[in-house]
Amino acid sequence: MYLGNSIINLGWLKAIIVLKGVLLYNKALFVFILKYYMQVEITVPSSLREVKLKDYQELLAIENPDNDDMLKCILNIDTKQLGKIKDKDVDHLLKIITDLFKKKQELIPTFKLKGVLYGFVPKLDDITYGENKDVTAYISKWENMHKAMAVLFRPIKQKQGAKYLIEDYEGSHKYSEAFKSMPLNVVLGAMVFFWNLTNALLNSIPNYLEKEVKAGQMKGAVSQENGEAIQSYTLLLKETLQDLQKLQSYPYINA
Repeated sequence: MYLGNSIINLGWLKAIIVLKGVLLYNKALFVFILKYYMQVEITVPSSLREVKLKDYQELLAIENPDNDDMLKCILNIDTKQLGKIKDKDVDHLLKIITDLFKKKQELIPTFKLKGVLYGFVPKLDDITYGENKDVTAYISKWENMHKAMAVLFRPIKQKQGAKYLIEDYEGSHKYSEAFKSMPLNVVLGAMVFFWNLTNALLNSIPNYLEKEVKAGQMKGAVSQENGEAIQSYTLLLKETLQDLQKLQSYPYINA
């Protein structure tokens, strides 16, 4: 188990968690220490890669979640197990978890889940109307995030170097249930990427309109038709961007 930069006081014993990427002496030993001194066996995630989407969804489904809720959801423990952790060790566990969410999230184009390699849509410019409609509808709510991810990620059917092809889209239902167990860092990275893309598209619209006017392509009936279409598209982008901004204001997110 790989752990971050922190120290947990376990009674008189200190389990020193070394620098990032360095393996603690032995995972089994660390779990045993927790079990022996805390009277409960828990696994502390070293990154959001080890946190499942469904665990975070469970946390956010709670109205005004507190620290107890965060510990139970992220560590996958119940109230009884939480009560067995020594009081002085709780703050250390909270710090480890909250520090995970402070890290900047970036797009992770591929990930493995239960032996299957999934890839992010290689070129969002080429997504279909159905894909765009579904991801826009799903990505605005955390309870539907596994469905949104099932639109943006699909099994890789062919790969050469960094380039790959993914399965054609057949609806989010095909992989959405499985994606409840996907790594949270992959989810947050995809959200940030989608937010940045939406923001860039919004910012590019004024420049596009200026070029169209200069080219004389927005006159008479054509101007009215194009103007209405662009206005509708702009409104959709703004609504999507606002929804994504709300998602990023959720507890413990620093995406």
